[in-house]
Amino acid sequence: MLPVIVAGGLGTRMGGEALPKALLAVAGKPLIDHQLRWLKNAGFSTVALCLGHKAEAIRSYCGAGKRWGLDLRYCVETQPRGTAGCVKDLRLDQDALVVYGDLYPDLELAPLLRGHGDHPEAGATLALLRTDHPRDSDLARLEGWRVCAIYRDPEGLRGGDLALAAVWIVRPSLLDLAPDKRPSDFGRDVFPEALRRGLPLAGCPLVGILADLGTPERFERFRPTETKR
Repeated sequence: MLPVIVAGGLGTRMGGEALPKALLAVAGKPLIDHQLRWLKNAGFSTVALCLGHKAEAIRSYCGAGKRWGLDLRYCVETQPRGTAGCVKDLRLDQDALVVYGDLYPDLELAPLLRGHGDHPEAGATLALLRTDHPRDSDLARLEGWRVCAIYRDPEGLRGGDLALAAVWIVRPSLLDLAPDKRPSDFGRDVFPEALRRGLPLAGCPLVGILADLGTPERFERFRPTETKR
């Protein structure tokens, strides 16, 4: 399994910052530093970085990955490909542990890895977390281990508080649902299309923190000192 950090976005929600989101400082270190240490502590030795906007700034900071004891691979898009398209462009022959580049992680990955192994028939295994703001989150409904719906509920009419956490393990076959020549997103495009086709997706509720720091409001509110780190 290859971890893939998707950090190619323009960062428009952050107001056009001079730095890419992956390099914004959290607890005195760039956000990507926390992610790479987290993946190293989970037992991985190689990580792929899918980059786009200001890729060279991220590459200059991360280098070959030696400071984390990692081997880093880079894939830089020449045109926007979206979160699913850029992973497809890696042309992997192994499963990908996809992590979005604006997340601060503080939880154990082992339950997600075990859950994925328990359901080889699933095209992907989605990390799910309970949220206290379900009206502006992408939500999932489970039937046993299987994801039966992915939805938004801005009016709070459908209930549910299991949110997609922007960390998932994807099998290469599922990436066939991402088009070759236009952008596509896992949450908006690939996963809903899999459900429409009746392809199984697994959901894995986790306990911990995968804080989305992709907006100025969330970034300002987040206090990493409140976690176990």
